[in-house]
Amino acid sequence: MVPGILLAAGAGRRFGGQKLLHEFRGRAVIYHALRAALDAPLDPVYLVLGAESERVHAALDELRASPKLRVLLNERWAWGRASSLQLALRQLPPEVPGAVVLLGDMPLMTSALIARVAKEFEKTGKLCFTIYRGEIGRPVALPRALFAEFFRLTGDESGRAILRAHWDEAIKLPLSSEEEVTQFDLDTPADGEALQRAVRP
Repeated sequence: MVPGILLAAGAGRRFGGQKLLHEFRGRAVIYHALRAALDAPLDPVYLVLGAESERVHAALDELRASPKLRVLLNERWAWGRASSLQLALRQLPPEVPGAVVLLGDMPLMTSALIARVAKEFEKTGKLCFTIYRGEIGRPVALPRALFAEFFRLTGDESGRAILRAHWDEAIKLPLSSEEEVTQFDLDTPADGEALQRAVRP
């Protein structure tokens, strides 16, 4: 299977604190994001922690026992998101063709959508991502051929410019109307309230 990388090291400053611990459906946001990754055909799943790592790890509950889970601690998390992605990419064995990258603040992500991206990547070996309202969505399957470009990122650079540069060669998967809710991410306090409204009855 293709490995997965779940980035969950940031402090969530725009949210006013550790957004990954925000409660949703009786669990922390990070729990839902990780469960979707573990339920998908990804193996292993590298979870990159940083700020308040002990509290975030404790919020994973029974998921901590998954044989697929590999927890990485980014001691340089304050340097920005790029350092977390680079830490995970360095853990991948040389024979691995790439990895599916996910974010820990997207609690409505589904294992079905992750599987769709992972299977397309397994079939083609090409850069693959979803398309949400005309823009690059999540998840993103990164082929090893692009790793060197991502190792040049610094600070909070997400690599979106790299993805855009390779737009023409990428496999682009449009989201159905039912899948669009998966793209909800938690950034500000207002998003905490909007999260509840984003879930259809």
